[in-house]
Amino acid sequence: MKKYEYEFVTVKTTGLWYDDYQEIIKKHGEDGWRFVDAIDKSRDFVDANPRLDLVFEREVETEGE
Repeated sequence: MKKYEYEFVTVKTTGLWYDDYQEIIKKHGEDGWRFVDAIDKSRDFVDANPRLDLVFEREVETEGE
């Protein structure tokens, strides 16, 4: 059975298209992580800066494989 590990990266956004989330996704892909989803966390706090949690996964090698 396949097993996965997950990593969550919080990105503070400015509301512009120049945010660094694309570079974070590319870098994690180069390191073997697969981008799974982006969770909008800006509604968690009133008057907070908008932010996203980027979710990545990669397969974990288990013994016997």
